[in-house]
Amino acid sequence: MRSLINIIILLIINNTVALSDSSAEDLTNLSIEELLNVEIISSPRLGQKTSQAPTSVSVINASDIRTFGWRTLADALNGMRGIFTSNNRNYSFLGVRGFNESNDFNSRVLMMIDGQRMNDNIYDAGNIGQEFMLDMDLVERIEFVPGAGSSIYGANAFLGFINVITKKGKAINGTQLAGEVGSFDYYKGRASVGKKFDNGTDVLLSASHFESAGPQNLYFPAFDKPGTNNGIAHNMDTERAERLFGKVQYEDLTFSGGVVDRYKRVAPASYGQVFNDPNNFTVDRQFFGNLSYQKAIDDKTSLLFKSFYQGYDYHAEDVYAGKTRIISVDEIVGRWFGGEAQLTTNVFDRQRLIFGMEYQYDIRQYQVNFETNPYALYLDTNRGGNRAQLFAQDDIQILDDLIFSAGLRWDYHHQIRHMQLNPRLGLIWNPLSSTTLKLLYSTTFRAPNAAELDTNLYNFGINTKLQEEHIKSYESIVEWHSTDGLKLFGSLFYNHATKLLDDDSPSQLLSNMDEYNIYGAEWEAEKRWDSGRLLKASHTYSFMANELHQGRRAHGSPENVFKIHYAEPLFNNFAKLGIENIFIGARKTESGNAADAYDLINMNLTSDRILEGLDLSLGVYNLLDDHYQMIGGGSNNILLMNGREFRFKLQVTF
Repeated sequence: MRSLINIIILLIINNTVALSDSSAEDLTNLSIEELLNVEIISSPRLGQKTSQAPTSVSVINASDIRTFGWRTLADALNGMRGIFTSNNRNYSFLGVRGFNESNDFNSRVLMMIDGQRMNDNIYDAGNIGQEFMLDMDLVERIEFVPGAGSSIYGANAFLGFINVITKKGKAINGTQLAGEVGSFDYYKGRASVGKKFDNGTDVLLSASHFESAGPQNLYFPAFDKPGTNNGIAHNMDTERAERLFGKVQYEDLTFSGGVVDRYKRVAPASYGQVFNDPNNFTVDRQFFGNLSYQKAIDDKTSLLFKSFYQGYDYHAEDVYAGKTRIISVDEIVGRWFGGEAQLTTNVFDRQRLIFGMEYQYDIRQYQVNFETNPYALYLDTNRGGNRAQLFAQDDIQILDDLIFSAGLRWDYHHQIRHMQLNPRLGLIWNPLSSTTLKLLYSTTFRAPNAAELDTNLYNFGINTKLQEEHIKSYESIVEWHSTDGLKLFGSLFYNHATKLLDDDSPSQLLSNMDEYNIYGAEWEAEKRWDSGRLLKASHTYSFMANELHQGRRAHGSPENVFKIHYAEPLFNNFAKLGIENIFIGARKTESGNAADAYDLINMNLTSDRILEGLDLSLGVYNLLDDHYQMIGGGSNNILLMNGREFRFKLQVTF
């Protein structure tokens, strides 16, 4: 994989011909006023203006990513309202409006790239760290739709969906080379080429390599005892990732594909592994290919067709102590293909109708676990089957200022016994051109994934039947915007989640036992100036009550998440300073203690005015050098994160 990417990079470096078409993507620097009047073209099932969509939509664009120096998708999502991220020193996890199920690999959030589902077919994982498919420099914008607006997208949109839209080749308009260096031996290189040809063909090709040694020494209080290096893991945070992505668009056809290969050494040894052993590691590899065709039949009706093939491979080794040095090996192979068809029409007066179908065939869901020295096999399973979905939505313009939206989705999923039927209802009222009020309701489900279906077989030798999880979402929204770029947002929401999977007590069998009520309120204020200045603040209050424990606050769920983002052009637009402040409230752990609240401050300084085609940035992350706490698992229920970090980035376009 590495040699292939090196060859691609060399080819791109050698391609220094001048590229035509200087136009760039229009969405990167839109004001909030302009964003309110642009269609959500990347989410065709919600393809109205945001003020008319039966949901709340949060958007960040390429300019925001550059201004605040977000290095990964997890960094960018942590800057969006209603979301908070956590990390167990291997993977990053999403919390949405207070809901944060530890180590669920983001299986309750649907992750998409250009509308293509990216959750794998083993863990249903939505990757957001260095194992994510895209380099952040290739991202045009990110859309987050929570709760009620997500149900028409199906099973993994349990808490919402995230759609990452990639740049077109014309946005790069040349050959682009980028390099980064930073704390903890952080290095990254990227080479991209993009062009829109005279015949309208748009091409983007990019390859990148990332590596970091991480902190040389990590301290884990649970292992601070004789024989375990006094709780210090030495050189145990190494990480590498390589990516290749390409997209070609010609008229109504678009082909895209990519691959990511990531290695991570795992330090915490939370589940009995030998502490401070460099052979505790994981490898994730994911790839996809997608072909889509979108055609406007006339000015009222359009068609969309998609086909895809995807794969996921996982390899992990854990070292355990016994009479000999035992190595436990996990091997995962997932393969699946499918397609989608959608018809959107306004043929009936004052109505917008959507009809569609999706199909996915899980070719392979292979899982094996064995130990070496001596050899012992503990799990060897392979599943497969069909997933089929039908959906319909009707947006009815009852009055000039009132829309009623009704959606219905039917799902067949081979991993559960019952077919699913889930509605979505929305009432959108625009009493003033500046004001929108929304009432939303939906239900959706999440099927147990292949890994969960085999959990009890692996741990206890029992092949139990697991059921689907369910959630009902209620939300009221008010949105207001001025004519000078000020936007205000407010929401009250309630979610009722039932039959959630958890370890039963005292049997420890995985079962559909949990029930939660989530109550919350959310607001956001954003102001963008024509000069490039930005001020945005948001606050999410939520209380996630565990109904099996007398309504007490659930594990991992902060009551308060508060964020401030400020950007200021400096020296007559010679540079731009971005400051980010993320406050995450205290979170309870399963062992009964709590991870402290923390206040994370990041700063990033950028400039593209030194030389034409040269873009520089300097980022300082965790400015106050706080080793803030995250919730881990097993013996390490609280993990300390890195202190202050620096990053310098140079990008050249020619």
